Amino acid sequence: MTVKKDYSNINKKFDERLDHMIDKHNKVTFFRFDVRFPENYPHDGTNHDLSNFIKLLKEPLTRDGNEMHYVWCREKKTSENPHYHVAALVDGSQTQRADGILQNASDIWQNITGSSKEGLIDYCSSFHGQKVQKQIRIDRPSSKKDGDVLAQQRQRFEAKMDEVRKRAHYLGKDNQKGDVPNRVREYGASELPKARKR
Repeated sequence: MTVKKDYSNINKKFDERLDHMIDKHNKVTFFRFDVRFPENYPHDGTNHDLSNFIKLLKEPLTRDGNEMHYVWCREKKTSENPHYHVAALVDGSQTQRADGILQNASDIWQNITGSSKEGLIDYCSSFHGQKVQKQIRIDRPSSKKDGDVLAQQRQRFEAKMDEVRKRAHYLGKDNQKGDVPNRVREYGASELPKARKR
């Protein structure tokens, strides 16, 4: 009998990182992207290429003082190689739009795979068949506001938080998961400060 795995921990990890970023920053920018290998790429079965990719993507942001947190998951459908889904969060005061980061992601992945094929990094501009913005910027309600203004800010804040969770929690679906070599992880996340770890 096959035991069905529970992938809800992926969503928990994202929610922890979302809470951390909202606590620390007045503005937070969320974006999603998918990572695919070119056809006939000699994949070794590990997540080494993805780990290297994320390290190179995060380095310039960290150097510029822009905090980035992320969660990724690995899936495989009918292709020979797996693909990855990534949900990311950055300081929205420094990055209001994700275009530059996403373009950098495409350049880095082309260098890693040695392929100039377009579309290996999918910017996730649609969700469940509906066109969506590549990023969502969440503005934390201001402590200096009150009354109707504060109520409106809180309403917008909660609506955007709900939309971000809905799009990020796509990673927690169990469809297309389970096909991994022994001792190879199916998901991972950025390190949180120790006080935040659970």
